[in-house]
Amino acid sequence: MNNITETVDEKNSCLFCQNKSSCFKQLNNKELDLSNEHRVQLNFKPGETIFKQGSFANHVHFVKKGLVKLYMEIPNSEKNLVLNILPNGHLMGLPSIYGNKVYTYTATAIENTTICIIENETIKALIENNGKFAAEVIKTMNYCSNSTFARFISLTHKQLNGRLADALIYLAEDIYKSHIFKLSLSRADLGELTGMSAMSVVKVIKDFKDNKIIKNDDGNIEIVNMPLLKRISEIG
Repeated sequence: MNNITETVDEKNSCLFCQNKSSCFKQLNNKELDLSNEHRVQLNFKPGETIFKQGSFANHVHFVKKGLVKLYMEIPNSEKNLVLNILPNGHLMGLPSIYGNKVYTYTATAIENTTICIIENETIKALIENNGKFAAEVIKTMNYCSNSTFARFISLTHKQLNGRLADALIYLAEDIYKSHIFKLSLSRADLGELTGMSAMSVVKVIKDFKDNKIIKNDDGNIEIVNMPLLKRISEIG
């Protein structure tokens, strides 16, 4: 944790934050002050662990800036199972508020990432006293659940081309929100996201490029033919 820097000050307080999630936009100034009093802001470099599967879950984590990989570590396996890729504006660790006492997955920074860590009891108090905040928290949990369900369907029912098509559509529409993006994930990350080997990822990307579905210039991805990519996703 030597590369993590604490950077909390008035300028970065919850009240003045320009990167509030939909949840925190529902809070009044007094509630934002409460959140700010019980949080710490940390910076993580690519590859650093934000929290680890099996560790005590005492906090909710908010992705203020950057990109995070959520994955389950599989015993006796060299591969992990990626559950979600989360950009800024998302909360992590919500199940720990009322249920799990330990984190059921690991979170790792993919890019330079800023995380606000807020005590569980503070989030619980905000949920119980602000219905609009609670509703947005439920929406966030639904988004994560639906993304995970879609990932499992892709992994268990689709061939390699369909899986990678799903991943590229997900990255373009949900993560980078553009058909042109700089891919921050490694080939190994893409492999864990799609249940493929890194070699298979490279092969399918080349096939998509040769068929003019995407352009790939040293990790700069452009989806040239989104309708065809979605068709590949549909047929699996």
